[in-house]
Amino acid sequence: MIGSRRVPRPQTALLLCAALCAACGEGVPILMYHSVSDGGEPLTVTPDELDAHLDFLRSQGFETITLREVLDAHDGAGKLPRHPVVLTFDDGYQDAATQVLPRLLARGQKASFFIVSGFCARDEASRVTHGPHGYLTWAEVRALADAGMEIGSHTVSHRQLAGLHKAELRAEIEQSRAALQAYVDQRIDFFAYPFNDQRQWVRRAVEKAGYRGAVVGAHGNTDPFTLQRLTMHRGISAADLRSMLSESWETSYTEGG
Repeated sequence: MIGSRRVPRPQTALLLCAALCAACGEGVPILMYHSVSDGGEPLTVTPDELDAHLDFLRSQGFETITLREVLDAHDGAGKLPRHPVVLTFDDGYQDAATQVLPRLLARGQKASFFIVSGFCARDEASRVTHGPHGYLTWAEVRALADAGMEIGSHTVSHRQLAGLHKAELRAEIEQSRAALQAYVDQRIDFFAYPFNDQRQWVRRAVEKAGYRGAVVGAHGNTDPFTLQRLTMHRGISAADLRSMLSESWETSYTEGG
């Protein structure tokens, strides 16, 4: 656990992080974000915190890559940069367009966005809101893709998949992918399990649907369909991120969904 292990000095941390970012896609850090705003739940990071994270990654030579690039390298069809990192944003909140995208473009960085297709509206007038969150319109999802961001599926309605009947499970997994592919000019190859629920039969359904890989939270690994992510939540500083990246993948972190 983080609290029971010595935090490496900055120089040691960076060397250890480089070792974790091994070739063939294994050990590439994948960070999991949700919403970015000054309010909201604990999994919502502030714009200033996101700025600090992105600036830290850039200053230390980390290059943001997509999940597709990770698996290409794993399959021998590509080569990873020296210090790769994957940034992911779940749920498809409106702030992905208003807060996240401008910050990424300003730094020449990229990320993977997992979209709940059923929450995407045709236009501003019909924008979907749940509690404090507004969700992306289809035009905004296309804008993310057009800006070079990777788009992935987070199901149709963000339901707990393990409790669904087989037909409902297939619909959540397959219809989201079909809708996203119809709206963005890229193949949808990656899936994020809602609530990080990757039960064996859920995983099989994701594989059968034709996805290339899937991401979970802390209890994942380097398998393409259970790729582990580090959860970014409110209060994580750049120094905290440095320490998290220097820990082994066996360390447990705060989970999200």
